[in-house]
Amino acid sequence: MRFTFRLYFYWVSIFLIFYSGVLGLMSLFWGLNMNFWQILLVFAIVGMLPPAILTAYFYKRLNYMESDNIDPPQFTGQREATYKYNGRTKYPFDEILQRIDRQWIISYSDRKNCVLKFRTDARMRSWGVGGYIKMDENENLLVIIYPMFPKYKRERIMVDQLFLIMKNVLGV
Repeated sequence: MRFTFRLYFYWVSIFLIFYSGVLGLMSLFWGLNMNFWQILLVFAIVGMLPPAILTAYFYKRLNYMESDNIDPPQFTGQREATYKYNGRTKYPFDEILQRIDRQWIISYSDRKNCVLKFRTDARMRSWGVGGYIKMDENENLLVIIYPMFPKYKRERIMVDQLFLIMKNVLGV
């Protein structure tokens, strides 16, 4: 299942738990009697619509992470850097793949074209950060990191921190 839909279902389940608790408390204290269709309609409006709007807002960035599009991303708020990587084996891209896999979640990799897409974990307070790495034949790495929500200062700080961590992880 794609990350976009998992994230949507995650938010819907949080809304469902909250909604069930509120309904339980209301029926306990006030003896609320609603039929099934009323409960379902209210949940569809309150519990499914807001997560759908949030997911639709981030859909382009979330979908790019798992797509097989190997072109570099073109998102607002992204930063890029180029590093020279000195591989220890005759398969330097596999080394990069292993190093990134230890630190972050790999959402797409293509060994033939030496392209790797990764992301940080999405949490309640942060949508996370996405990344793109492309290695050329001279072992030069193009690293692009982009936040899910570029307008937040916290997300921009996360991008800066991720570049510092990236240098250490890649050993450049």
